[in-house]
Amino acid sequence: MSDTNKEHHGLPSTVEVLLEDPDRLVRKQVGGFIDFIREHAVVGVAIGFIVGLQAQTLIKQLVTSFVTPLLNLIVGSGLQEKQWKIAHGSHVQSLAWGAFVYSLVDFLVVLLFIYLIVKTFRLDKLDKVSVKSKKRKK
Repeated sequence: MSDTNKEHHGLPSTVEVLLEDPDRLVRKQVGGFIDFIREHAVVGVAIGFIVGLQAQTLIKQLVTSFVTPLLNLIVGSGLQEKQWKIAHGSHVQSLAWGAFVYSLVDFLVVLLFIYLIVKTFRLDKLDKVSVKSKKRKK
């Protein structure tokens, strides 16, 4: 069978390679997968995700242990249950402003700690150094 017949019948060249040396094809595919993982820093992303989950747990506990009691001293206990009731005719609705304020303070505390961690460990400088070193290599 000539090359034109193979192309005419739509047989891809990988079928020929698979029939000749399947180990080589598997090594090539696995190598491509490993290159993809290296190129896109998949392991680094996974580690960052795990560390981020643990940091979230730590910061949530900080908020629960310290920020919430301080807010309770300032605003009074039960901030999350604070609400305004509005009525229009026979319809009454609640605006849970306490839960919103609590979530907002929680969010701001998380942002503050992320900022402090990034600045303390100079994590904002890591990308700049690696970009500069890559430019020097070129």
